[in-house]
Amino acid sequence: MATDVIDLRDFYASPLGHIAKNDLRKIVGSLWPPKTGQVIVGIGYATPILENFDLDKNSVFAFMPAQQGVLGWPCHKPMLSSLVEEDILPLPDKSVDRLLLVHALENCHNVNHLLREAWRVLMPEGRILLVAPNRRGLWARSDNTPFGHGQPYTMTQLSDLLRASHFTPTSFLRGLYTPPSTSRFVRAISPLIEKAGHTCLQKFSGIVCIEAIKQVYAGITPSKQKRLSISFVPASSERPVEA
Repeated sequence: MATDVIDLRDFYASPLGHIAKNDLRKIVGSLWPPKTGQVIVGIGYATPILENFDLDKNSVFAFMPAQQGVLGWPCHKPMLSSLVEEDILPLPDKSVDRLLLVHALENCHNVNHLLREAWRVLMPEGRILLVAPNRRGLWARSDNTPFGHGQPYTMTQLSDLLRASHFTPTSFLRGLYTPPSTSRFVRAISPLIEKAGHTCLQKFSGIVCIEAIKQVYAGITPSKQKRLSISFVPASSERPVEA
């Protein structure tokens, strides 16, 4: 069963969730430095990280799968979130610069179909970033966090999935070495734990992340299923327009 969107929201509002959010933002920021005029789409529950992008200078959208549920996002602005079927994304071919998958793979009904759709909607040389719980890490063994639910992965498994879906992995990163504990002491020393983890505990990270680039020479037959399409408008406009 997929983690409910309300549980995801509450987790990222908690002290432990803040640790996870800050670590994820550092990882994404290190791979994708600030740019303008890009189309960036998060799939799963990526809003805590998408908030780090300039929503006024980029076209940023949050797609939340039907089995999870959807919440309005961002607050006090035109809505940029939408409920979708993960294997029929409402996007034109070659329309997205960056795809960020967070809390998507571990709860996905069919990972191959999702990645096929990701390949279809990415522009040539477009990039995808997968974030998933590490099979060997403590976070995948804890029911206190969303990373403890669903299917965990190893770095090798994620890499194999991407290569099978015609992506070329380019960057391999890990994060969340702090134990998933609600202890104030553990939270206080989390910066030290993270630093030590990157040095000597890499295989036991809480999450594994792979960035990959779309192989433009590898054709995939587009799905013939009927889908609604969203036409992107400039980032300064208020919302995407359904066609």
